[in-house]
Amino acid sequence: MSIHAPVRHGDGVDLAEIPWRRLSGVRVGIVLWGGLAVVDVGSLAHAPAYAELGAVAVLVSVASFGVRLPTATAAALVGWLVVDGFVIHRFGVLGFDGTPDVARLAVLVVLATAAARARR
Repeated sequence: MSIHAPVRHGDGVDLAEIPWRRLSGVRVGIVLWGGLAVVDVGSLAHAPAYAELGAVAVLVSVASFGVRLPTATAAALVGWLVVDGFVIHRFGVLGFDGTPDVARLAVLVVLATAAARARR
């Protein structure tokens, strides 16, 4: 099985014809790998934790735009795991700090849900 973009002769790639809703696993993967890249850049730039959380939140929102609700929720959960493991607790160690972690997860889920419903 391969994924390829449809091509019109002479025009190039028509992004409107790519089945973005079917590529939900790709979007969740983008949140994971993009989130790790954001965290790495933030670490190199000595960015504060709230800036890295904001960057991951933007990434989750963009990846959740127009997808089904379960995919958006999965993207939010993966984004929260990245933030929890690499921004808050560093070095990939997951932890649970109670109310702050629930608040971060809630923010990501709300943003992902709003982005998922934006195109309907």
